[in-house]
Amino acid sequence: MQRLRASDLQALGAPPKGGAQQIENWLRNMLQGGTIRLKSGLMELRGSQPVATTLGDLKAACGVAMETVKQGLRALELEHWVLLVDGVHTRLLGPPRFRVSVTKENLSGSVGRAIMIAPMEGLNPLESIDYDQLRRAEEVAGRKRVLVMKRVTLHWTKRLRLASGEVTTLPEGLTFTLAAGSQVSSAGRSGRITEDLEVRSLDGREVRLLQPGRVIREKDGELTLRSRARLQLERSNLVRLGDGRTGLLEVHSRAALDPVTELDWDEDSHWLGRFTDGVPLVLLRRVVLAELHGVVEQDCVGVGGQPSPVWRVGLGVHDCILDGSIPFRAGQCPLRRSPEVLMEFLQGLEDGSSLREELAVRFGFAVDEADVRLSPAMFAGPGLRELLRQVATDPALNSELLAIGNRVACWTQVGAYYRKWEAWPWEVTRETYFTFVDMRYRQQPG
Repeated sequence: MQRLRASDLQALGAPPKGGAQQIENWLRNMLQGGTIRLKSGLMELRGSQPVATTLGDLKAACGVAMETVKQGLRALELEHWVLLVDGVHTRLLGPPRFRVSVTKENLSGSVGRAIMIAPMEGLNPLESIDYDQLRRAEEVAGRKRVLVMKRVTLHWTKRLRLASGEVTTLPEGLTFTLAAGSQVSSAGRSGRITEDLEVRSLDGREVRLLQPGRVIREKDGELTLRSRARLQLERSNLVRLGDGRTGLLEVHSRAALDPVTELDWDEDSHWLGRFTDGVPLVLLRRVVLAELHGVVEQDCVGVGGQPSPVWRVGLGVHDCILDGSIPFRAGQCPLRRSPEVLMEFLQGLEDGSSLREELAVRFGFAVDEADVRLSPAMFAGPGLRELLRQVATDPALNSELLAIGNRVACWTQVGAYYRKWEAWPWEVTRETYFTFVDMRYRQQPG
């Protein structure tokens, strides 16, 4: 333990005859610095050893009454963790930091092995912390706690943006030409058409071919399509109308959870187009947690109540959209009751349950094929940022206050999961993780 005496405090600019506000400002500026220089050398306020002084030294350095010193310290107790020990010593600790993240090696859907927790430079104010234990995998467990479970209804619209700048909704029954290279979906698999094709607009995102054509799909090679075959449009494609005008045809989806709530997947919404149109869908949203067992105690020694053996940190959010007909396809109920049966099953999941393992046991749906994409690190959009903020500030999900700035850095893993020989996925999932999380210790008042 490094000790700051009155002479050291005076050398660090202690305000003589200052009031409580002056003492607070001085201590705040000193603690922000991290490293201070004394005659004896450098002292790291956030190093491996606690920095301590006494109320008497502070009183002598400032030349004020003890009450004034205490008032100057009180404002710093939560932000900089100035702790009074036995009413004599005062520990000055700069903000501690842990970095909690998940690696992008997480392709199997299980986050337990991907969780990494490492202390950043800084002094953790928790008396019982053992940094070496943080690197022991058996002390860290991955958990997923249910946040939302609702039925999902997909609505699709086709919006035409003409070269003249006019924007209009494409009406059903309109005939137009879809340009070569346009991205479409056939039997649940994405591809691109090889030549200009004349089509007629149908409901939602569908069009009907008015002539034979060919589609080059990502995995299955070239597919020949007959006239009157149906295709689903994806994203944005160039089109030419019958009167010769050209424009950009954009396909937009709206995933409604209830009359007033929409599922906002931003640029990943097109993944939902892999489901068969009209299939009932169910959303299961779970927060991804890291739990440290027997490593961190939430209370300082001699302060507060009984320590907790589990320390939780929210790492991100897992949105899983399931085909609501899974119980029906497994032969366990009629189609009309299938979504309700699936939701009853999902309600029985525990924090440590593996969704895919449980689905394989109950309904026989296993992952025989998967298409998974990892995004680069990005800043969350408005809807996702609000969701991540809710996770960061919920005391039921975090033992500490997560420090989230105006721009929330994150990355996503999106995947579609199939059974053998089936073109339509039974699950489309998006996992969103904080790129890193800073945790600030917050001592509960009282």
